[in-house]
Amino acid sequence: MPEEDEVSDNVLRMIEDLAPQSPDSVDLDDSLAGDLGFTRQALLDLAFSINKDEYFKPLGVGLIPDDVGDCETVGELVDLVLNEFNNDVPVRRRRKK
Repeated sequence: MPEEDEVSDNVLRMIEDLAPQSPDSVDLDDSLAGDLGFTRQALLDLAFSINKDEYFKPLGVGLIPDDVGDCETVGELVDLVLNEFNNDVPVRRRRKK
């Protein structure tokens, strides 16, 4: 299993590359929608991008797009990816109705 910091750095890299708004820097407390401008569809697309990324794909990362779409902060997304490595059940987030 890769180091937690390495996973976190690569998730942040992906977010910085794909954020609809150009961030100066990305913090774990940043809101994916509010601070970085991700729409739900952009988050679903981010799941596919992470799954296909040259760093994550060889490690067997297979995120479920709806789980990524439910993440509210960068930290929640990092935790979701880390759970994938630990074979933990993904944290279920509140669905907005």
